[in-house]
Amino acid sequence: MKMGSLIKYYRTKRGMTQNSVAMGICSIPHLSKIENNNKEANSETIRLLLERLNIDIHDVENSEQQIVRLLNDLQRHINYLENEKVEETMGRLKEYEEIIGFTESIYLYELYKLRYYVFVNELKLAENQLRWLNAHRQNFSQHERYLHLYYDALVLITKGKYEEAATELTQILQTHPELGSLEGEFYYHFALIKGRLEEPSQAIIYGKKALQFYKDQFNFKRIVYTLMSLALNYSRGKVFHEAIEIYEHLVRNVELLQQQQLLPAIYHNLGDLYQRRGEYDNALNYFEKSASLMSKNCEHYLLCLYNLGVTQFRLEQVEKSIKTFTVLKEEAKNKKKLSFNLFATFYLYLLTEEKKKAMDFLEGRLIPFTADNEELKEMHQQFSYLLGEYYRQEKKFEKAMQFIEI
Repeated sequence: MKMGSLIKYYRTKRGMTQNSVAMGICSIPHLSKIENNNKEANSETIRLLLERLNIDIHDVENSEQQIVRLLNDLQRHINYLENEKVEETMGRLKEYEEIIGFTESIYLYELYKLRYYVFVNELKLAENQLRWLNAHRQNFSQHERYLHLYYDALVLITKGKYEEAATELTQILQTHPELGSLEGEFYYHFALIKGRLEEPSQAIIYGKKALQFYKDQFNFKRIVYTLMSLALNYSRGKVFHEAIEIYEHLVRNVELLQQQQLLPAIYHNLGDLYQRRGEYDNALNYFEKSASLMSKNCEHYLLCLYNLGVTQFRLEQVEKSIKTFTVLKEEAKNKKKLSFNLFATFYLYLLTEEKKKAMDFLEGRLIPFTADNEELKEMHQQFSYLLGEYYRQEKKFEKAMQFIEI
């Protein structure tokens, strides 16, 4: 605890002069040096100064210990995805904000605030917090510098900047190989990034590391989410039997693990798996299950509708597909999601037998849009192939090659 700064803070807060506080205890110059942390005062002088300010030194010491405990609790609750306990602990920490700035935990607290903001998806607050931390990073300890780099990578993930996030996590592995209690989280997020960068084999390696850590910690919620990630990357890597085995295990156990809210995502991912295998009847079954359970407010709802509509299109269920894409277009408009609005528009042209209009829209609007968005890379490849095949059928081979090779 920086007692000098604490004394100065409360003296100023109470509107007291240095003379009134120092009288009979020490000289004013001596108090000034103490307040500026330029001089180590003996414990009796500190006790008397605090007493004059009506502050119990034992309360101060107990508060400092409690802050350390709460910070440890906050990290643990986040690691175990204990949302209610995270909110409760953060609320209790805020009660100590008045004195945290005078403790050795000041930067750790500010770093954990950033982690909390990412955890509760308060991205604007997270960005503001990161700017504050960037301005003070020269004061960080080695451990705090590691946390700063890691939490910065989490912010980059929320922005879809996966290459930059991967660079930062790689730097951490090279400079801080001992990850401690954050090992599971670290490997989980690295697996997430590798999956987004279409490196499923690397994603599986890091996912397995995260899974082993969570099993050792009996962290059941994280185990479930890591299994979801592993199954998705097995599917992307075309190791379908492993993915199906994991999904079936999850479907059997979500009720036992009290994670039923994951069923829509599990069914959607199974639909995606069977779609990748070209088994569209099975894919349709799971997309329908997912859509029937998924909340309209879920961030993946539009993607689920899109995949359902595409599968119906492939199975030549024209009326159902038109209905699905009409709903998608309306929902995308309401949510101001331009990408899905464009996807729905294209397929509605196709389904209403306006193929030339659909392909003109694809070339002039949709493909340029997906080309500028890293997260839509897979969509861009699919749409480019569709356009290339169209020009090939029209015997415009030179133009077809422009898109088939993309």
